[in-house]
Amino acid sequence: MFAQWVDPANLALLDDEQNRTVVSLLAFTGFRVSSVVTLTRDARELGPDGQPYLRYVNIEAKRQAMLPIAPALSEQLERQEALLAERYPEGTGWLLPSPPSGQRNGKGGAFHLLPVTIRKMVKRCISIAQIRGVDGELVLGVHPHLFRHHVATSMVNEKIPLTVIQKVLDHGSIEMTAHYSRLHDETVKQEVWRWHERVNIRGERIALPVDGPLQEAAWMKERIARAKQALPNGYCGLPLVQSCPHPNACLSCASFLTHGSFRGVHQQQHGETRRLLEKARENNNLRLIEVLARDEQSLSRILEGLDAIEADHAGGELDLLDLAAPGEAQGAQ
Repeated sequence: MFAQWVDPANLALLDDEQNRTVVSLLAFTGFRVSSVVTLTRDARELGPDGQPYLRYVNIEAKRQAMLPIAPALSEQLERQEALLAERYPEGTGWLLPSPPSGQRNGKGGAFHLLPVTIRKMVKRCISIAQIRGVDGELVLGVHPHLFRHHVATSMVNEKIPLTVIQKVLDHGSIEMTAHYSRLHDETVKQEVWRWHERVNIRGERIALPVDGPLQEAAWMKERIARAKQALPNGYCGLPLVQSCPHPNACLSCASFLTHGSFRGVHQQQHGETRRLLEKARENNNLRLIEVLARDEQSLSRILEGLDAIEADHAGGELDLLDLAAPGEAQGAQ
């Protein structure tokens, strides 16, 4: 159902940019309605990493917080800003302001929308965009808080640590966050036990225990196995303490990040990769040469990048010395 809410075609059916902004905020952030309506016009910020963030107020805890947001939501907030600039020429401090002067209940953007208005918007969007559940029926009973539930359970499904989910949802205690994990665990358990026989690569049927303490122990093994290695067509059934034999693919992943504290590891791997590459070339192992050459290039670039960072830091320290008074510079030396 989430995909229906953020489907550009469905969003385009909504007759107002502000309605699209409300739906996008609920769907992508999982904010409480009280936090959505109190967002200020300058809530969106670009961090030093160039990524968009959203500053909001946790009304229940009475504190400000920040959340990284998806590019799709950031783009929608840019469109909302264009709307505000056109609709409120005299300005407004709210991201979701009250109607402009001259409209019904118009207050010239002096106040933010009320939570009840958000709930009415969601119901109207369901009707306009024809948002339907798995049974094909309109999801008329959707409350804005269900978006928050969806964000939480999605992160649990993706095995994001509870401490991170707690930060995203801005929960006051980890116990509140663990509630979603328990719900997910019980749901998956019921589904697995519904089909409690599996087959291995030889087609042999492998059954799970279905009652008593052995069932809980078997379920513990299932959870650990699923957490150790996610596969597109099954899951890893290795014993608990056995490591995966497959090579790490991080060096070919564009999302991989590292820093100077791992320099020793990179240097060691770089040397070992070069040694193996030379041996592969001696044996004319073309496939192995291709893989190792790619890794060797990545490691060389990583080390060069770390060298550049260290050089910049060293240059910064010299600049500070140059700016210091002569006596201070001599003392620093």
